[in-house]
Amino acid sequence: MSYVLHLGHQPTDISGISGLLSTVAAGFDDTLDINGLRFNGSRTLAAPFAIGCPAPSGDMWLGFRYVPPNNDSESITQSNAGFLEFYDADNVRVAQIRPLTSTNRYHAEALGDATAQGSSSYTAANGQPQWVDVRVAVGADVTIEFFVDGVLQSAATAANTGGKGKPVQVVFANVGLHGTSTNRTWYYAHIAVLDGVSTVGRRFVRRSPNAIASFNQMTGSIDALRDGDIATRVASTATGQRMSFSLTGPTGPASVSAIAGVHLKQIAQAGTDGPDATAGFLRIGGVNHDAAPETVPDLAPKPVYSSWAVNPVDASPWNDLTLPNEVGILSA
Repeated sequence: MSYVLHLGHQPTDISGISGLLSTVAAGFDDTLDINGLRFNGSRTLAAPFAIGCPAPSGDMWLGFRYVPPNNDSESITQSNAGFLEFYDADNVRVAQIRPLTSTNRYHAEALGDATAQGSSSYTAANGQPQWVDVRVAVGADVTIEFFVDGVLQSAATAANTGGKGKPVQVVFANVGLHGTSTNRTWYYAHIAVLDGVSTVGRRFVRRSPNAIASFNQMTGSIDALRDGDIATRVASTATGQRMSFSLTGPTGPASVSAIAGVHLKQIAQAGTDGPDATAGFLRIGGVNHDAAPETVPDLAPKPVYSSWAVNPVDASPWNDLTLPNEVGILSA
C-alpha cells in the first residue's frame, strides 16, 4: 500500500486551476516539474483551491514549494487572512495556518475542543521561494506543526475529546496574504500529501508518458494519457491487458542524498462492464514488476498510486542508474 495520498498541482490533480498554470521560472523548481500555479491579486483577493484525499492512518504530512507575494510591505492587514486549512470527513475544520494582523506572521492553530494558537517565528519573505511542510496529527489531541525550509516555525496542540476526525481535505485559503491594494504575485508548486511519512526535505520529480513501449493492449492512444486532460482516456475490455510507455520530463536535481521510492500515479474509473481494478507496473530488463491492484469506482475517477520503495529486481535501494525508463498500467 502506498503512503502517498496526493501528488501534483496539475489540472488532473486539482480541479479549477487550469488557468493558473504558469511556466514563469520563479514559480517552480525546473528539476522537478515544468510549471507551477501563479496567483495575482490585491490583498482582498480570495482564490481558494482544495485537495481531497483519503484519511491517513497516521499523521498527515503536507509539503509544497511556496513563493510568497512580492509585497512592498510585510504587513498582513486583512483580519480574514487565510493560508492553509485542514478539514475532516464531516467538513469540520481541525487545524489551520493563519496569518495574523497583530504579528505579521503565520501561526499554527489546532482547533480541538478549543482553539490553541502557537507562537510563530515566520514572516513571509517577499517573493522568496521556500519549502513549506505541515504535520497534522488527530487523535485524543489535535496537533499541528508548521515548518519552513525544514525549520519548525509554529506549533499548537488542543484536546480533542469531541472526536474530530483525521483530515481528508486541505484548503489553500489564499486570501489576505499581503497588505497592499496593489496587485502582487505569488506561486505554489510540487504539492504532496503523505500518510505518516515526513515531507521535510522530500522532493518528487514528475515525469509523464512519452511513447508506447512494450505493450499496447488497451483501447485508445497514448495521447490520452499525456495530454493532461482527464476527459480523454484509454480503456481496457479484459483483465490482464497492459499499456507501457517511456517517460519524458525533468530527471531531478543534479545530486540527491537518496531516492526514497518510485511512484506511479494514474487516474482511473471502472466502466459498466470489464475490469474494475487497476495497477501500475515497472518493466526492467524485460521483466514486469506489478504492484498490487486497486479496485476503482464507476461513479467518478479516482487517483491510484503504486509505489516501490526499493528496486524490485533485487530489493536494492534506487539510484539514478537503476530508475526504470519504462512503466505502465495493468487492468485487473
